[in-house]
Amino acid sequence: MITVLFGGSRPEGNTAQLTQYALENVEHQWIDVTQYQLNPVRDVRHNDKKIDSYPDDYEQLIKTVLESDVVIFASPIYWYSLSASLKAFIDHWSETMVDERYSDFKEIMSKKDFRLILVGGDCPKVKSKPCVDQMKYTLEFIGGELAGYIIGTAERPGDIMKDNYALERAREWNHLFKQ
Repeated sequence: MITVLFGGSRPEGNTAQLTQYALENVEHQWIDVTQYQLNPVRDVRHNDKKIDSYPDDYEQLIKTVLESDVVIFASPIYWYSLSASLKAFIDHWSETMVDERYSDFKEIMSKKDFRLILVGGDCPKVKSKPCVDQMKYTLEFIGGELAGYIIGTAERPGDIMKDNYALERAREWNHLFKQ
């Protein structure tokens, strides 16, 4: 199962278009993370509290991710990073790693095919590299790896369809996912 975690503020925007292009005629589920409530992460590492519930929508999202084979993070580049909604989702992994109900979290996550789609203006193929590195380090920390990424250049609505390099990479992913 392929799951897209979409973190853009425009559901029809360039990031969505590029991601949908990569998944054209490929079965997948699309989760618009911006439509979910994600509270700030609770850090209980240094006190006697436990994490055994989530007072927001995180648990339904992580259950879907844990059931997925491929997880694609799709985000516009906001201030040289992922969207706040995707970052809030990832921050919750700190809670999951201490939640006894998810004792096999790292093991399960290490087997996922994680991918990243980023789209931005202002030289994104250069300026998004710290974001790509952030994702690589994040996934390495949980035993996973970033299997691939696409960085698209787009400023105005529809511009992504002019980025031949990003479109070619998306076509490559599309062929791979259809196999």
